[in-house]
Amino acid sequence: MSQPCNSPTRNFLINVCNKFHVNLQEGVYLFKVLLGKTGLHVSRLCIGTDYSDIYGGSPIGVRILLRGAELGVNFWDTSESYGSYPAIRRALKELSRENIVITTKSYSKRIEGAKRDLEDALDGMDTDYVDIFMLHAVDDMNDFKRRKEVLRFLLDKKDEGTIRSIGVSTHSASVISALTNMPEIEVVLAVLNIKGIRIKEGDLNLITSALKRLYQSGKGVYLMKVLARGKLADRAMEALTFGFKFAYAHSVAVGIKSIQELKFAVSVAERTEKEACSGE
Repeated sequence: MSQPCNSPTRNFLINVCNKFHVNLQEGVYLFKVLLGKTGLHVSRLCIGTDYSDIYGGSPIGVRILLRGAELGVNFWDTSESYGSYPAIRRALKELSRENIVITTKSYSKRIEGAKRDLEDALDGMDTDYVDIFMLHAVDDMNDFKRRKEVLRFLLDKKDEGTIRSIGVSTHSASVISALTNMPEIEVVLAVLNIKGIRIKEGDLNLITSALKRLYQSGKGVYLMKVLARGKLADRAMEALTFGFKFAYAHSVAVGIKSIQELKFAVSVAERTEKEACSGE
């Protein structure tokens, strides 16, 4: 699906190139973009950590996060169910916390569960706050309504400063559309890939249209499952390029299991930025 040549993302990148006189011959350090109205500046690549064998007790996950930071990747996506807090905790000890943006999530529909998940996140990552806390996998609005008390709890924690922004992850076009008019939800993590795989409600066209409206409303938007949990691995270049060129998202979360995968994802992100800067 081609993007319009005057896309918001492309225009943003061109402005950055002009402002900072980027020398494309020397390579591009990944740009940071403002994530909607959150005040958070995030890299166009977000490291997905849903691999407990990598980000649990293994040193590989720590190395991925630290090398990513060296390459300009400051956005990490995790959850209470991923088992990745150990690597994040260890990596944060070697970085300035304020330079890293972390999303975590909770499936809980009860305050008690959400409170536990938040406490586990703070303790597990050894941090005083979470940048983005999400209601995890909200795929219909009845489910969203069942989590209203959790949302109120998160809003209270935001007022206290323990949470900086509140979000929702979803695989549903209708949920994305509904969230457009909900000011308390500031960030949305949504499924999108070249084949429409793992969309639970709607189709690729409906998701695309809903994300356009969401982005234009000022929400922070980032994408997940651009590789469809490995089902598009044989089309990785095409699939990642599609995600990074999608005009209505600020960042793309990619599950990273090795330094090699990290470098590949960074190279694709850099290439799309260079193309935007050069007007291609």
